[in-house]
Amino acid sequence: MAYLVGTVDLSLAGHLDPPNLQVAATDALGVTSYVGWLMAMFHMAVGIGATALIARAIGARHRRLANAALGQSLLLAVAAGLTAGTAVYALAPVIGQLAGLDGQSLTLSTLYLRIIAMAVPFSGLLMVGAAALRGAGDTRTPFTVMVIVNAVNVATSVLFVYGPDPIGGHGVAGIAAGTVVAWVIGAIITVCVLIRGSAGLRLHAHRLRPHAHTLRRIIRVAMPNLLESVAGMWAANFLVLMIVGRLGDQGLIGAHMIAIRIESLSFLSGMALGTAAATLTGQYLGLGQPHLAKQAVTVCWTAGAVIMGALGVAFLLVPQVFAKLITDSPLLLDYCITPIRICGPIQVFFATQMVLSGAMRGAGDTRAAMGITTLSTYLIRLPAVYIAGVVFQMGLNGVWLALCGELVLRGTMFAARFRHGGWTKINV
Repeated sequence: MAYLVGTVDLSLAGHLDPPNLQVAATDALGVTSYVGWLMAMFHMAVGIGATALIARAIGARHRRLANAALGQSLLLAVAAGLTAGTAVYALAPVIGQLAGLDGQSLTLSTLYLRIIAMAVPFSGLLMVGAAALRGAGDTRTPFTVMVIVNAVNVATSVLFVYGPDPIGGHGVAGIAAGTVVAWVIGAIITVCVLIRGSAGLRLHAHRLRPHAHTLRRIIRVAMPNLLESVAGMWAANFLVLMIVGRLGDQGLIGAHMIAIRIESLSFLSGMALGTAAATLTGQYLGLGQPHLAKQAVTVCWTAGAVIMGALGVAFLLVPQVFAKLITDSPLLLDYCITPIRICGPIQVFFATQMVLSGAMRGAGDTRAAMGITTLSTYLIRLPAVYIAGVVFQMGLNGVWLALCGELVLRGTMFAARFRHGGWTKINV
Protein backbone atom coordinates (compact mmCIF):
# COMPACT_ATOMS: atom_id res chain seq x y z
CA MET A 1 0.00 0.00 0.00
CA ALA A 2 2.82 2.42 0.79
CA TYR A 3 4.44 1.45 -2.52
CA LEU A 4 1.27 2.24 -4.43
CA VAL A 5 1.17 5.85 -3.21
CA GLY A 6 4.44 6.67 -4.98
CA THR A 7 3.69 4.38 -7.92
CA VAL A 8 0.34 6.03 -8.61
CA ASP A 9 2.11 9.41 -8.64
CA LEU A 10 4.76 8.12 -11.06
CA SER A 11 2.16 6.44 -13.27
CA LEU A 12 0.10 9.63 -13.51
CA ALA A 13 3.25 11.52 -14.48
CA GLY A 14 4.07 8.85 -17.06
CA HIS A 15 0.72 9.34 -18.79
CA LEU A 16 0.45 13.15 -18.85
CA ASP A 17 -0.14 14.98 -22.12
CA PRO A 18 1.64 16.08 -24.26
CA PRO A 19 4.27 13.29 -24.63
CA ASN A 20 7.24 15.57 -23.92
CA LEU A 21 5.64 16.43 -20.57
CA GLN A 22 5.62 12.69 -19.72
CA VAL A 23 9.40 12.51 -19.94
CA ALA A 24 9.99 15.76 -18.02
CA ALA A 25 7.48 14.88 -15.30
CA THR A 26 8.81 11.32 -14.92
CA ASP A 27 12.38 12.61 -14.59
CA ALA A 28 11.17 15.13 -12.01
CA LEU A 29 9.30 12.56 -9.95
CA GLY A 30 12.29 10.23 -10.22
CA VAL A 31 14.30 12.79 -8.25
CA THR A 32 11.47 13.67 -5.85
CA SER A 33 11.03 9.98 -5.04
CA TYR A 34 14.58 9.92 -3.68
CA VAL A 35 13.89 13.01 -1.59
CA GLY A 36 10.67 11.46 -0.30
CA TRP A 37 12.71 8.41 0.61
CA LEU A 38 15.15 10.63 2.55
CA MET A 39 12.36 12.29 4.51
CA ALA A 40 10.83 8.89 5.23
CA MET A 41 14.15 7.64 6.58
CA PHE A 42 13.96 10.02 9.52
CA HIS A 43 10.58 8.53 10.39
CA MET A 44 11.72 4.98 9.66
CA ALA A 45 14.64 5.38 12.06
CA VAL A 46 12.32 6.55 14.83
CA GLY A 47 9.98 3.71 13.90
CA ILE A 48 12.79 1.15 14.21
CA GLY A 49 13.59 2.44 17.70
CA ALA A 50 9.91 2.35 18.63
CA THR A 51 9.45 -1.15 17.21
CA ALA A 52 12.44 -2.58 19.06
CA LEU A 53 11.48 -1.04 22.42
CA ILE A 54 7.73 -1.71 22.14
CA ALA A 55 8.23 -5.31 20.95
CA ARG A 56 10.53 -6.05 23.90
CA ALA A 57 8.09 -4.37 26.32
CA ILE A 58 5.06 -6.24 24.94
CA GLY A 59 6.98 -9.52 25.01
CA ALA A 60 7.96 -8.91 28.64
CA ARG A 61 4.42 -7.64 29.46
CA HIS A 62 5.63 -4.16 30.48
CA ARG A 63 2.64 -2.23 29.12
CA ARG A 64 3.58 1.08 30.73
CA LEU A 65 6.96 1.04 29.02
CA ALA A 66 5.30 0.24 25.69
CA ASN A 67 2.90 3.20 26.06
CA ALA A 68 5.74 5.49 27.11
CA ALA A 69 7.77 4.46 24.05
CA LEU A 70 4.72 5.15 21.86
CA GLY A 71 4.27 8.70 23.11
CA GLN A 72 7.95 9.59 22.90
CA SER A 73 8.32 8.09 19.41
CA LEU A 74 5.39 10.17 18.10
CA LEU A 75 6.99 13.26 19.65
CA LEU A 76 10.22 12.46 17.80
CA ALA A 77 8.28 11.84 14.58
CA VAL A 78 6.79 15.34 14.58
CA ALA A 79 10.16 16.93 15.39
CA ALA A 80 11.88 14.96 12.60
CA GLY A 81 9.08 15.84 10.18
CA LEU A 82 9.32 19.56 10.87
CA THR A 83 13.10 19.48 10.45
CA ALA A 84 13.09 17.45 7.24
CA GLY A 85 10.15 19.33 5.70
CA THR A 86 11.71 22.74 6.33
CA ALA A 87 15.03 21.69 4.84
CA VAL A 88 13.46 20.18 1.71
CA TYR A 89 11.26 23.24 1.09
CA ALA A 90 14.28 25.54 1.28
CA LEU A 91 16.62 23.34 -0.78
CA ALA A 92 14.17 22.06 -3.42
CA PRO A 93 15.79 23.84 -6.43
CA VAL A 94 19.31 22.84 -5.34
CA ILE A 95 18.29 19.19 -4.99
CA GLY A 96 17.02 19.09 -8.58
CA GLN A 97 20.18 20.72 -9.91
CA LEU A 98 22.41 18.28 -8.02
CA ALA A 99 20.54 15.39 -9.64
CA GLY A 100 21.20 16.82 -13.09
CA LEU A 101 17.75 18.26 -13.82
CA ASP A 102 17.24 21.44 -15.79
CA GLY A 103 14.52 23.31 -17.63
CA GLN A 104 11.00 21.96 -17.26
CA SER A 105 12.08 18.92 -15.24
CA LEU A 106 13.76 21.15 -12.63
CA THR A 107 10.71 23.42 -12.39
CA LEU A 108 8.36 20.47 -11.89
CA SER A 109 10.67 18.85 -9.35
CA THR A 110 10.86 22.02 -7.25
CA LEU A 111 7.08 22.49 -7.37
CA TYR A 112 6.37 18.91 -6.27
CA LEU A 113 8.92 18.96 -3.44
CA ARG A 114 7.66 22.22 -1.96
CA ILE A 115 4.08 20.98 -1.85
CA ILE A 116 5.03 17.64 -0.32
CA ALA A 117 7.37 19.23 2.26
CA MET A 118 4.47 20.96 4.01
CA ALA A 119 2.91 17.61 4.99
CA VAL A 120 6.00 15.72 6.21
CA PRO A 121 5.07 15.90 9.95
CA PHE A 122 1.79 14.13 9.08
CA SER A 123 3.60 11.40 7.15
CA GLY A 124 5.82 11.01 10.24
CA LEU A 125 2.83 10.41 12.49
CA LEU A 126 1.49 7.92 9.96
CA MET A 127 4.73 5.96 9.60
CA VAL A 128 5.86 5.93 13.23
CA GLY A 129 2.37 5.17 14.48
CA ALA A 130 2.25 2.19 12.10
CA ALA A 131 5.69 1.01 13.28
CA ALA A 132 4.55 1.18 16.89
CA LEU A 133 1.46 -0.91 16.11
CA ARG A 134 3.58 -3.47 14.29
CA GLY A 135 5.94 -3.66 17.27
CA ALA A 136 2.94 -4.55 19.41
CA GLY A 137 2.01 -7.28 16.92
CA ASP A 138 -0.83 -5.44 15.12
CA THR A 139 0.00 -5.40 11.40
CA ARG A 140 -3.63 -5.39 10.25
CA THR A 141 -4.46 -1.87 11.39
CA PRO A 142 -1.53 -0.21 9.54
CA PHE A 143 -2.52 -2.18 6.44
CA THR A 144 -6.13 -0.99 6.69
CA VAL A 145 -5.02 2.61 7.17
CA MET A 146 -2.76 2.40 4.11
CA VAL A 147 -5.64 1.03 2.02
CA ILE A 148 -7.58 4.16 2.94
CA VAL A 149 -4.53 6.35 2.20
CA ASN A 150 -4.24 4.79 -1.25
CA ALA A 151 -7.92 5.22 -2.03
CA VAL A 152 -7.73 8.88 -1.04
CA ASN A 153 -4.48 9.40 -2.97
CA VAL A 154 -5.87 7.89 -6.19
CA ALA A 155 -9.17 9.75 -5.93
CA THR A 156 -7.73 13.17 -5.12
CA SER A 157 -4.69 12.97 -7.44
CA VAL A 158 -6.81 11.90 -10.41
CA LEU A 159 -9.35 14.61 -9.56
CA PHE A 160 -6.67 17.32 -9.30
CA VAL A 161 -5.08 16.23 -12.60
CA TYR A 162 -8.05 15.25 -14.77
CA GLY A 163 -11.05 16.79 -13.03
CA PRO A 164 -13.03 19.82 -14.26
CA ASP A 165 -11.78 23.36 -13.70
CA PRO A 166 -10.95 24.81 -11.26
CA ILE A 167 -10.35 21.60 -9.29
CA GLY A 168 -8.57 19.70 -12.07
CA GLY A 169 -5.93 20.50 -14.65
CA HIS A 170 -3.05 21.01 -12.19
CA GLY A 171 -0.64 18.39 -13.54
CA VAL A 172 2.32 17.65 -11.28
CA ALA A 173 1.05 20.09 -8.63
CA GLY A 174 -2.21 18.13 -8.52
CA ILE A 175 -0.34 14.85 -8.11
CA ALA A 176 1.54 16.29 -5.12
CA ALA A 177 -1.58 17.80 -3.57
CA GLY A 178 -3.40 14.45 -3.75
CA THR A 179 -0.57 12.78 -1.87
CA VAL A 180 -0.62 15.49 0.82
CA VAL A 181 -4.36 15.02 1.40
CA ALA A 182 -3.86 11.25 1.69
CA TRP A 183 -1.02 11.61 4.22
CA VAL A 184 -3.01 14.00 6.41
CA ILE A 185 -6.05 11.73 6.50
CA GLY A 186 -3.87 8.66 7.20
CA ALA A 187 -2.16 10.45 10.10
CA ILE A 188 -5.47 11.49 11.65
CA ILE A 189 -6.83 7.93 11.47
CA THR A 190 -3.63 6.46 12.94
CA VAL A 191 -3.62 8.84 15.91
CA CYS A 192 -7.30 8.11 16.56
CA VAL A 193 -6.60 4.35 16.57
CA LEU A 194 -3.72 4.83 19.01
CA ILE A 195 -5.83 6.96 21.35
CA ARG A 196 -8.49 4.24 21.37
CA GLY A 197 -5.85 1.54 21.86
CA SER A 198 -4.83 -1.60 19.97
CA ALA A 199 -2.88 -4.79 20.79
CA GLY A 200 -2.22 -3.62 24.34
CA LEU A 201 -0.84 -0.28 23.13
CA ARG A 202 -2.54 3.04 23.88
CA LEU A 203 -1.64 6.70 23.50
CA HIS A 204 -2.10 8.83 26.62
CA ALA A 205 -1.68 12.60 26.66
CA HIS A 206 0.82 12.57 29.53
CA ARG A 207 3.09 10.24 27.52
CA LEU A 208 3.66 13.06 25.01
CA ARG A 209 5.64 15.10 27.54
CA PRO A 210 9.38 14.71 26.85
CA HIS A 211 10.92 11.95 28.97
CA ALA A 212 14.70 11.93 28.71
CA HIS A 213 15.33 8.28 29.61
CA THR A 214 12.79 6.85 27.16
CA LEU A 215 13.90 9.24 24.42
CA ARG A 216 17.50 8.13 24.91
CA ARG A 217 16.51 4.46 24.61
CA ILE A 218 14.66 5.07 21.35
CA ILE A 219 17.42 7.26 19.93
CA ARG A 220 20.11 4.72 20.91
CA VAL A 221 18.48 2.21 18.56
CA ALA A 222 17.28 4.76 16.00
CA MET A 223 20.48 6.71 15.45
CA PRO A 224 22.63 3.90 14.01
CA ASN A 225 19.71 3.00 11.75
CA LEU A 226 19.38 6.62 10.63
CA LEU A 227 23.10 6.85 9.92
CA GLU A 228 22.95 3.54 8.05
CA SER A 229 19.92 4.65 6.05
CA VAL A 230 21.12 8.16 5.18
CA ALA A 231 24.86 7.61 4.78
CA GLY A 232 24.89 3.95 3.85
CA MET A 233 21.81 3.83 1.64
CA TRP A 234 20.26 7.15 0.66
CA ALA A 235 23.36 9.25 0.04
CA ALA A 236 24.96 6.48 -1.99
CA ASN A 237 21.82 5.92 -4.05
CA PHE A 238 21.45 9.64 -4.64
CA LEU A 239 25.03 9.64 -5.91
CA VAL A 240 23.98 6.80 -8.24
CA LEU A 241 21.10 9.01 -9.40
CA MET A 242 23.55 11.85 -10.03
CA ILE A 243 25.68 9.52 -12.15
CA VAL A 244 22.59 8.45 -14.12
CA GLY A 245 21.57 12.09 -14.56
CA ARG A 246 24.96 12.86 -16.08
CA LEU A 247 24.99 10.00 -18.57
CA GLY A 248 23.63 12.53 -21.00
CA ASP A 249 20.17 11.52 -22.23
CA GLN A 250 16.83 12.90 -21.10
CA GLY A 251 14.59 10.19 -19.72
CA LEU A 252 17.31 8.09 -18.08
CA ILE A 253 16.41 9.25 -14.57
CA GLY A 254 12.74 8.49 -15.22
CA ALA A 255 13.59 5.06 -16.67
CA HIS A 256 15.86 4.32 -13.70
CA MET A 257 13.03 5.16 -11.32
CA ILE A 258 10.53 3.08 -13.28
CA ALA A 259 12.85 0.06 -13.05
CA ILE A 260 13.16 0.60 -9.28
CA ARG A 261 9.38 0.82 -8.94
CA ILE A 262 8.97 -2.43 -10.86
CA GLU A 263 11.60 -4.15 -8.71
CA SER A 264 9.66 -2.88 -5.69
CA LEU A 265 6.94 -5.37 -6.56
CA SER A 266 9.45 -8.00 -5.45
CA PHE A 267 11.30 -6.39 -2.59
CA LEU A 268 8.13 -5.18 -0.89
CA SER A 269 7.58 -8.77 0.20
CA GLY A 270 11.13 -8.77 1.56
CA MET A 271 10.40 -5.58 3.48
CA ALA A 272 7.16 -7.06 4.87
CA LEU A 273 8.88 -10.26 5.97
CA GLY A 274 11.75 -8.20 7.37
CA THR A 275 9.17 -6.35 9.47
CA ALA A 276 7.70 -9.66 10.65
CA ALA A 277 11.20 -10.90 11.47
CA ALA A 278 11.93 -7.68 13.40
CA THR A 279 8.76 -7.92 15.47
CA LEU A 280 9.10 -11.64 16.25
CA THR A 281 12.80 -11.30 17.01
CA GLY A 282 12.16 -8.49 19.50
CA GLN A 283 9.29 -10.30 21.19
CA TYR A 284 11.08 -13.67 21.47
CA LEU A 285 14.25 -12.04 22.79
CA GLY A 286 12.09 -10.12 25.27
CA LEU A 287 10.80 -13.52 26.44
CA GLY A 288 14.36 -14.83 26.73
CA GLN A 289 13.89 -17.35 23.89
CA PRO A 290 16.68 -16.70 21.32
CA HIS A 291 16.22 -20.13 19.69
CA LEU A 292 12.61 -19.23 18.82
CA ALA A 293 13.83 -15.91 17.42
CA LYS A 294 16.24 -17.77 15.12
CA GLN A 295 13.49 -20.15 14.04
CA ALA A 296 11.12 -17.29 13.23
CA VAL A 297 13.78 -15.48 11.19
CA THR A 298 14.53 -18.66 9.23
CA VAL A 299 10.85 -19.08 8.34
CA CYS A 300 10.62 -15.41 7.25
CA TRP A 301 13.77 -15.73 5.12
CA THR A 302 12.47 -18.88 3.39
CA ALA A 303 9.18 -17.20 2.50
CA GLY A 304 10.99 -14.09 1.23
CA ALA A 305 13.39 -16.11 -0.92
CA VAL A 306 10.54 -18.07 -2.52
CA ILE A 307 8.34 -15.03 -3.26
CA MET A 308 11.11 -12.73 -4.46
CA GLY A 309 12.76 -15.50 -6.44
CA ALA A 310 9.50 -16.19 -8.30
CA LEU A 311 9.03 -12.52 -9.15
CA GLY A 312 12.66 -12.38 -10.27
CA VAL A 313 11.88 -15.05 -12.86
CA ALA A 314 8.94 -12.94 -14.11
CA PHE A 315 11.18 -9.84 -14.39
CA LEU A 316 13.61 -11.86 -16.48
CA LEU A 317 10.99 -13.27 -18.84
CA VAL A 318 8.34 -10.53 -19.31
CA PRO A 319 9.75 -7.13 -18.19
CA GLN A 320 7.69 -5.19 -20.73
CA VAL A 321 4.43 -6.30 -19.09
CA PHE A 322 5.48 -4.62 -15.85
CA ALA A 323 6.94 -1.48 -17.43
CA LYS A 324 3.76 -0.69 -19.36
CA LEU A 325 1.87 -0.47 -16.07
CA ILE A 326 3.70 2.80 -15.36
CA THR A 327 4.33 4.45 -18.73
CA ASP A 328 3.44 4.26 -22.40
CA SER A 329 6.34 6.47 -23.53
CA PRO A 330 8.41 4.57 -26.14
CA LEU A 331 11.59 6.31 -24.98
CA LEU A 332 11.13 5.39 -21.31
CA LEU A 333 10.13 1.82 -22.19
CA ASP A 334 13.22 1.40 -24.36
CA TYR A 335 15.52 2.50 -21.52
CA CYS A 336 13.96 0.54 -18.63
CA ILE A 337 13.33 -2.96 -20.06
CA THR A 338 16.93 -4.25 -19.78
CA PRO A 339 17.49 -3.01 -16.18
CA ILE A 340 14.31 -4.85 -15.13
CA ARG A 341 15.71 -8.05 -16.70
CA ILE A 342 19.08 -7.56 -15.00
CA CYS A 343 17.58 -7.42 -11.50
CA GLY A 344 15.62 -10.66 -11.94
CA PRO A 345 18.28 -13.28 -11.11
CA ILE A 346 19.48 -11.65 -7.87
CA GLN A 347 16.16 -11.39 -6.01
CA VAL A 348 16.94 -14.29 -3.65
CA PHE A 349 20.09 -12.46 -2.46
CA PHE A 350 18.05 -9.27 -2.09
CA ALA A 351 15.55 -11.22 0.06
CA THR A 352 18.40 -12.44 2.24
CA GLN A 353 19.64 -8.91 2.84
CA MET A 354 16.19 -7.46 3.57
CA VAL A 355 14.87 -10.16 5.92
CA LEU A 356 18.07 -10.70 7.91
CA SER A 357 18.78 -7.00 8.27
CA GLY A 358 15.20 -6.52 9.51
CA ALA A 359 15.72 -9.26 12.11
CA MET A 360 18.95 -7.65 13.29
CA ARG A 361 17.25 -4.28 13.67
CA GLY A 362 14.40 -5.86 15.60
CA ALA A 363 17.00 -7.29 17.95
CA GLY A 364 18.56 -3.84 18.34
CA ASP A 365 21.73 -4.88 16.45
CA THR A 366 21.61 -1.72 14.34
CA ARG A 367 25.34 -0.99 14.56
CA ALA A 368 26.32 -4.22 12.81
CA ALA A 369 23.64 -3.63 10.16
CA MET A 370 24.96 -0.11 9.67
CA GLY A 371 28.53 -1.35 9.31
CA ILE A 372 27.70 -3.99 6.72
CA THR A 373 25.54 -1.63 4.64
CA THR A 374 28.00 1.27 4.77
CA LEU A 375 31.08 -0.79 3.87
CA SER A 376 29.33 -2.62 1.06
CA THR A 377 27.85 0.56 -0.36
CA TYR A 378 30.92 2.77 -0.38
CA LEU A 379 33.63 0.21 -1.07
CA ILE A 380 31.72 -1.83 -3.67
CA ARG A 381 28.48 -0.26 -4.95
CA LEU A 382 29.55 3.28 -5.79
CA PRO A 383 32.91 2.43 -7.39
CA ALA A 384 31.27 -0.35 -9.42
CA VAL A 385 28.48 1.95 -10.66
CA TYR A 386 30.92 4.64 -11.74
CA ILE A 387 33.27 2.19 -13.47
CA ALA A 388 30.49 0.34 -15.31
CA GLY A 389 28.34 3.36 -16.19
CA VAL A 390 30.96 6.02 -16.91
CA VAL A 391 34.43 4.51 -17.36
CA PHE A 392 33.28 1.54 -19.46
CA GLN A 393 30.44 3.66 -20.96
CA MET A 394 27.86 0.91 -20.42
CA GLY A 395 25.16 3.47 -19.60
CA LEU A 396 22.08 2.65 -17.52
CA ASN A 397 22.47 -1.08 -18.13
CA GLY A 398 25.98 -1.00 -16.69
CA VAL A 399 24.74 0.91 -13.66
CA TRP A 400 22.18 -1.81 -12.97
CA LEU A 401 24.70 -4.62 -13.43
CA ALA A 402 26.84 -2.97 -10.75
CA LEU A 403 23.91 -2.37 -8.40
CA CYS A 404 22.73 -5.97 -8.60
CA GLY A 405 26.24 -7.41 -8.18
CA GLU A 406 26.67 -5.46 -4.96
CA LEU A 407 23.36 -6.77 -3.60
CA VAL A 408 24.62 -10.33 -4.03
CA LEU A 409 27.66 -9.54 -1.88
CA ARG A 410 25.65 -7.64 0.74
CA GLY A 411 23.16 -10.48 1.13
CA THR A 412 26.06 -12.86 1.70
CA MET A 413 27.48 -10.62 4.44
CA PHE A 414 24.16 -10.39 6.28
CA ALA A 415 23.84 -14.18 6.13
CA ALA A 416 27.28 -14.49 7.74
CA ARG A 417 26.30 -12.10 10.56
CA PHE A 418 23.08 -14.04 11.15
CA ARG A 419 24.98 -17.31 11.47
CA HIS A 420 27.42 -15.66 13.88
CA GLY A 421 24.55 -15.07 16.33
CA GLY A 422 25.85 -11.90 18.00
CA TRP A 423 22.53 -10.18 17.34
CA THR A 424 20.86 -12.35 20.01
CA LYS A 425 22.95 -10.75 22.78
CA ILE A 426 22.19 -7.05 22.17
CA ASN A 427 20.68 -4.95 24.99
CA VAL A 428 18.20 -2.18 24.16
